[in-house]
Amino acid sequence: MNKKLSAMAAPYGGLKTADHNCPKCGDPLYIWKTKNKDGTDRCGPTCINKICGYREMVTKNQKEAIQKANEAMKKDAINRMLNSSMITDDAIWTFDFDGYKVVDQETAQIKAMAQEWAKKIVSGSTIHAVITGRTGAGKTHLGAAVIKEVMMASNYKIACSFISYRELLEQLKFAMNDPEARKAVTGSLMAEIKKTDFVVIDDLGAELGRMEENNQATPYDVDVLTSLTEARLNKATIFTTNLSSKQLKHAYGERVFSRVMNGTKGNIAVFKTTTDKRRNPV
Repeated sequence: MNKKLSAMAAPYGGLKTADHNCPKCGDPLYIWKTKNKDGTDRCGPTCINKICGYREMVTKNQKEAIQKANEAMKKDAINRMLNSSMITDDAIWTFDFDGYKVVDQETAQIKAMAQEWAKKIVSGSTIHAVITGRTGAGKTHLGAAVIKEVMMASNYKIACSFISYRELLEQLKFAMNDPEARKAVTGSLMAEIKKTDFVVIDDLGAELGRMEENNQATPYDVDVLTSLTEARLNKATIFTTNLSSKQLKHAYGERVFSRVMNGTKGNIAVFKTTTDKRRNPV
C-alpha cells in the first residue's frame, strides 16, 4: 500500500489487505481495519486500481447473517426469561420506561434512578436496589422496565428474570405434595433464579397480608428468602416492597435484611407522596 493512501485512510481506522487478490486485475484488495458496530465489514474488499475498480458486494450477506443470529439470540433470551420468571399478570411484559407516567417530581426522580440502574447493570455492575412505597405507586412497572432496558441495551446478552415473590412462595408450597412440581420449582426454577445475571424480586412482603405491627414471616418463608438473597449477594438484583426498612427487618430478621440491603447504597428509591395510581397507572 502506498504511503499516500495509507495516510488518507489512517483517520478512518486504516486499511489492510484482504486474504485474496482482485479476480479481475490481480492487484491486492483492501478492506477497513475497523468494522461497523454490528460486526459487519464497512465495505466489501475493494480494488484501488483506478482502471479496474472491482468491489466485492459481501456486506449485504454479512448483515443478513448477523441479523439472523441476533434475532435468534433475542428469541432465546426472551424464552429463557419467560421460563425462568414467575408472574401473576402477563401485562408485566408490556411495561417499559416510555409507558411509565411521570406525574410529579418524585416519580421523575425515581424513574431517573431506575434508568441509571439499568445502565449500571449493562456495564457489569452487580448492584442491589430497593424500590419501596405504598401499593400502586409503580414499583412493579419500574422493575419490569429495568429488565426490558437491560435486555435491549445488552443486545439480549444479559440473562434476566422477574419473580413475584408471593407467587413463588405459593408455587413452592403447592409443590410440596407433588413430586413433579417440586422438581420443577425447587430444582430447575430456583437454580435459574439463583444464577441469573439480573433478577427483579417483586412485592416482597405481600405474602404477609396486611402489615400489622407484629407481622413476621414464617420460618419456611424466611428460609426461602435467605436462600435467594445469599445466592444473589454478588449478582444484580432489584427488590420491590411495600414495607419500610424497619418492617423488613422485623418481618424477616437481621440476616435477610442485611443481604437485601447489601450493595444498595445510593440505590434505594422511596415513594413517599405518590398515591395509588392503579386507576390511572404509572
